[in-house]
Amino acid sequence: MKYDIPHFVIKNNLQKSKQTNVYFGDVVTPEVLKDVCKRITDLDNYTYEYVDDEYTDDFLDPTYNKGRMAILHYKDEVMYISFSEKDINGRNSSVQSVPTAFNLFFINPYKNKKLYYYFLNVEGNPETDYHILIYRLMKTIGFHFLNDEVLQHKIVPFSSIEDIMFNRKINSGKNKSNNSTYITKSTVSNYDIYGKTYGANKYETSLICYALSMLAKREQRITLYEVLEQDLKELPKSSLNVINGMGVIRVVPTDLQLEKKAFEENNSLRSPRYIYNLLNKLGKKHCAMCGCEIPEIIQGAHIWPVALIKKQGHISFEDKLQHATNSDNGLWLCENHHKLFDQNIISITHSGNITFSKSLSTENETFLNNITTFKQIPNEIMTPQFVQYLDLRNKAI
Repeated sequence: MKYDIPHFVIKNNLQKSKQTNVYFGDVVTPEVLKDVCKRITDLDNYTYEYVDDEYTDDFLDPTYNKGRMAILHYKDEVMYISFSEKDINGRNSSVQSVPTAFNLFFINPYKNKKLYYYFLNVEGNPETDYHILIYRLMKTIGFHFLNDEVLQHKIVPFSSIEDIMFNRKINSGKNKSNNSTYITKSTVSNYDIYGKTYGANKYETSLICYALSMLAKREQRITLYEVLEQDLKELPKSSLNVINGMGVIRVVPTDLQLEKKAFEENNSLRSPRYIYNLLNKLGKKHCAMCGCEIPEIIQGAHIWPVALIKKQGHISFEDKLQHATNSDNGLWLCENHHKLFDQNIISITHSGNITFSKSLSTENETFLNNITTFKQIPNEIMTPQFVQYLDLRNKAI
C-alpha cells in the first residue's frame, strides 16, 4: 500500500506500560513525530495512529512495542525508527532496544525499507565511551541517525573486524565493567567471539555479531561461543535467527554439559569458558613472559595442569571442573613459552619470579634469557588463588 502523505503506525504499549502507566505516546509525542517526519521526508504534514497490542500488518506483529519502534510509511518506502529513552543512566540504557529493532527490520522481506534512530530529549550522558562504541556498531549495521547533532562526537561506522577489535580493547581497558563480550583471533583468518548471553550482555553480543557479519571478508571465519550461565539461556531466538540468516557466524553454545564432556576427554582443556574467564581477568591476549601480542599464537596456559587436577581423588568432579576453568588457574603465554612452561623448562616461583631449569646448557639458557623479556609475573596476576595453584604445580614437579 502506498501513502501519498507520510503515515506513522505505532504500538502504544511498552513491555511494562501496565505497571508504570507510561505509554509510548507519552514520550514519542506528535511534536516528536513531526520532527522525525520532516527529517526523513522533508514534509511537515503527516498522519499517525497509536495502535493496541492486537494490531497486526506486514510490519507489526500482534504484541507490545518491541524495539521502541515507530513505522513510517511514505509512498512505497517503509521506515523503521527506533527511539532512545529519555533518561540514560546505565551502561546499556537506551540501546537495549536496538538489537530488537534491527531484528524486526532484518527479517522483514520488504525491499524498500530503511532503519533510523532518534534521540529523544535525553537526560543523563548519552556519550560515554561505551555508548559511542554502540553507536558505531549501529552505524555499521545500517542505522541512520536522524538527529545526531545532539552528540558532540561524529559517529562513523567501523571499517573492519580489526577496527572493532582495536576499539573494543580500548573501551574495555577504560572501564572493567564494559567487559562482557570479547573478540580475538585463533588463526590468521579465524575470529572467535566469547559473549555472555543473559541480562544486558545479550544486547551487546548481538550487535557485535551483526557488525562482524557485515564486515567479514569471504576468507574470514567467525565462531561465537555463547557463555551460558544462570538458567543456561542462549541468545534470544530472534537474534540467533538473524545471525544464522546472515550466514557468516557459527554459533557454539558452551553449556556445562559440553564443558564436562570436554573435561572428561582431554587433559589439556581449552574450553571456551576457560578462555572467557582468562579474557575477563587478564584482558587482551599477550604473553606474560615476552609481551608478544600476536593473538593467533597466544594460548591460555594452566598453572595447575588439568591432568593433575583430574588425579585428585578427594575432589568432586564439579570442583575439578571449576579448578580447570578458573581464571586464577592460568595466564597468557605464546606457543613457545607455553611449551617451555608445560615441560618445566621454565618455572614460576612462589613470589612470581621466572626461572630456568638448571639442566640447561649455557647456550640454551642464554637463548631463553634473551626471549624471556619479563622475569617477574605482574602483581595483578599474582592473586592469592593464583599463588595457591602455583604452589600445587611446583609441589608436583
